[in-house]
Amino acid sequence: MSMQEVIVSGLAMDNEREYPVVLLKPPEKVAVLPIWIGPAEASSIFTVLAGKSFERPMTHDLMRIIVDVLEAEVRGVEITGISENTYFARIVIRRDEDLFYVDARPSDSIALALRCKAPIFVDKDVLDKYSRSIAISQNGEEGHFDKIDPDDFGFLDL
Repeated sequence: MSMQEVIVSGLAMDNEREYPVVLLKPPEKVAVLPIWIGPAEASSIFTVLAGKSFERPMTHDLMRIIVDVLEAEVRGVEITGISENTYFARIVIRRDEDLFYVDARPSDSIALALRCKAPIFVDKDVLDKYSRSIAISQNGEEGHFDKIDPDDFGFLDL
């Protein structure tokens, strides 16, 4: 499996499906890989992208704290495939000389990677097949993807 490093280029709202979408982008490319995620995971990712934090840790903050307490490190996140419109991912954790691969949802993996400043990788075949150019509008007039707004999450005051 050949992997390509990507960055989180942003979050969008798919108005057609009424779900948030995380957009992963390889460096020097225009097309992005859209991954539909839940509102809670979107708010967790948005929190990191916006540079916000809370007095008490959110779930992904807690995951990072547990990794730290175990004297381990998140070496990276790998989006490894897709089947029946579901993406698959794993978190790569290193402790001493041991590597652990933990299957996880891409959204949770990405939220943790952002908190740990760990790289995110996508299988090149997945990128080639599912990446696309997406026009993001500010108000829904240019398609069915809108720029995400903190108010879309309702329960967070960012």
